[in-house]
Amino acid sequence: MKSKKSEIESVSLDISDYWTSYDFLTESNKNCGTFVAFDWNDGYLIEINTNIDLKELECDNFKFDVFVEFLKKNNFTFVLGLRNIMFEDNPSLEWTDKFKEILKSNEIDYDEYIIGNWPAPIPEFDVPDNIFILRYSFDPYNKVDSLAATKVLFKDFMIKSDWEKYYKDLDSEEKTRVVVFCSDIENLVLREGFDK
Repeated sequence: MKSKKSEIESVSLDISDYWTSYDFLTESNKNCGTFVAFDWNDGYLIEINTNIDLKELECDNFKFDVFVEFLKKNNFTFVLGLRNIMFEDNPSLEWTDKFKEILKSNEIDYDEYIIGNWPAPIPEFDVPDNIFILRYSFDPYNKVDSLAATKVLFKDFMIKSDWEKYYKDLDSEEKTRVVVFCSDIENLVLREGFDK
């Protein structure tokens, strides 16, 4: 029998896999992905977020090495981070420094592009196949971001899905968060359930 924490990670990944299989993850660029936070309370998924905190708490036990393996396996030698001008301190300096350090030690370069204020669209970049675009910012045209931004849409999705029994319409400050990296290439749990 799965523990409650491993079950919420497994369900979070299953939902992410469904999104990529059924074109919910509508990125503006090829070779692009984002982090999605699945917020749970007492075994129930209560909301998701795409413009998530990446600070000290998220830095602890973040599976940077798993993400680097994904990059290497897919021959990416450069990561372009898309940060929003309104949230320039997210990801935090601590998180970004740790990320850059592990990328550099694996001979992967990193740079950032700043996106304008919402609802500025994510630009389409003409980049070679070795560049992966990591989107930290909200994309108004992405269906997953729409589910994250609109609680009614997320509720509607969940109650019509195979995961209805895991959903509860609840506002709570107490959350157990699972961070999943979502892309059309692969989805990965990068931060196992932690109290937020």
